[in-house]
Amino acid sequence: MGLVFNFGHNTGCTITPAPRTHYVIGADLGQVADPTALCVMRVTETYPTIAEGASLPRPKRIQMDVGHLERLPLRQAYPDQVEHVRRLLRSDFLAGVRKTLVVDQTGVGRPVFDMFERAGLSPIGVTITAGDQETRVNHSNYRVAKLLLISRLQAALHANDLQVASELEEAATLVKELQDFRATFSDAGHASFNAREGAHDDLVLAVAIAAWYAEHDTRNRSQVFTYRA
Repeated sequence: MGLVFNFGHNTGCTITPAPRTHYVIGADLGQVADPTALCVMRVTETYPTIAEGASLPRPKRIQMDVGHLERLPLRQAYPDQVEHVRRLLRSDFLAGVRKTLVVDQTGVGRPVFDMFERAGLSPIGVTITAGDQETRVNHSNYRVAKLLLISRLQAALHANDLQVASELEEAATLVKELQDFRATFSDAGHASFNAREGAHDDLVLAVAIAAWYAEHDTRNRSQVFTYRA
C-alpha cells in the first residue's frame, strides 16, 4: 500500500512532499569484555519537487541526528538488557513514532537475538563480517561488512549528514572511539577498520548500524506517491 504524505507546497501540477521522519535504534550487544551500547537516531528524509501523480523518488537528503547514547553496565544479564531496551522503545519520546530496532548479533549469536524477538520488539539483526559485501539472509537478518558500516559512517559525518548532540553524556566517549579507530591494509590491499588494542568500539558500532539501516531502508523501500487534494 502506498504512503500518503502531507505536502508542504503545492503549485498546480508540482508538489513538494513534506519531510518524512522516523527513528532507528542501534544496539551493539556486549556483556563481559565490552558493554552493550545503544543509540537512538532520528532520520529525516527530504524530497525534491515532483509532478502530481508521480512515484515518490528517493530523498534528496537523509539527515541523521543522534539524540540518545547509552552504555549498559558490564556483565548485565541479557534478559535485563532486553527489558531495558523494551522500556526505551516504550518511553515517552519514542511513543507513537515509526521506529526500528537494529541489533548487532555478531558476538552473541542468534539465541540472544531471539530474546528480543520473543519480547515483541521486532528487531532487525546484523552480523558484521569481513570483506566489503552486504547480504540479506532473510526478512529480518543481514550480513554486513564492517568496512561498509564504518566507511558509510565516516562519509555521513564528513558530509554533515550525521550529527550527534554535543550535550549527550556519552558524546565525548563516541568521539574518542572514532579517534581510536584505525584502518589497516592486508598484503592484497584490502582495508579493515578496528579499534586500537585495548580500546572500545561499542558506541561507534551502535551508531554505525543505525546509520547503515537508515540508508538501507530508504534505498530499498518501495513507495508510491499518492496525491490528496
